Amino acid sequence: MSAGDWSAVAEAYDSGRTGYSNELYDTIMAAGLARGTAVVDVGCGTGLASEPFALNGFPVTGVDSSPEMLEFARKRVPEATFVEAAAEELPFPDERFDLALSADAFQWFDKSRALAEVQRVLKRGGLVAIWWKFPMSDDAVKRIHDDVLTEFVSEAPQQSLAGFREFYAAPLVEQTLRVLPWRTSVPLSRYINQEQSSCTLRSLLGDRLKNYTDRLRQVLEERYGGDDPLIALSYLQYLYLAKKP
Repeated sequence: MSAGDWSAVAEAYDSGRTGYSNELYDTIMAAGLARGTAVVDVGCGTGLASEPFALNGFPVTGVDSSPEMLEFARKRVPEATFVEAAAEELPFPDERFDLALSADAFQWFDKSRALAEVQRVLKRGGLVAIWWKFPMSDDAVKRIHDDVLTEFVSEAPQQSLAGFREFYAAPLVEQTLRVLPWRTSVPLSRYINQEQSSCTLRSLLGDRLKNYTDRLRQVLEERYGGDDPLIALSYLQYLYLAKKP
């Protein structure tokens, strides 16, 4: 994906994405992260994953290739520093950070090159935390989403990690995967904004994206009501943790 692709969805991304569970952040802390240590958020987008660390007193530096996404990040997390750069060419000296994180972003990078840069800028003993969030297969809203999407395409694409070989091949230690369920609720309008911010859907549907989101809104309002109701969402969060030796 190019920076321009992300810039086109920055506003919908900022207003639609839902973040991550407290348990996920607690799991990162329990892996050996001391409060107040330096954090770099690689592929930070609008600052969703940066925000909890910054609010808890961590000095955070976010990196993203989209200047429009970074504009929203600076508004969301004024306590943090945000830098325009590619994940594969981080503009920092060696051994600068204690934690390198990346949330729902690493699939867009050259994974091997980005991991090499993450290791370079981490201090010895520094922590790597990379994660993705996917709807549970039995999530009611996911089923509605898939049914509506098949009105526009022959088959709804299924999200999956398909493994993370580069992570296990990297010269890291204490590599582990934690799978953390999370149930939350969001206003229907926010969920629609999330769909509008999906570059995958934009590529799949092109000019039909608005037709799809209008139809999705109609079906969800028929199910949950028309006054911007809260809708329940169920996720699995896949958290990859490791340390630099």
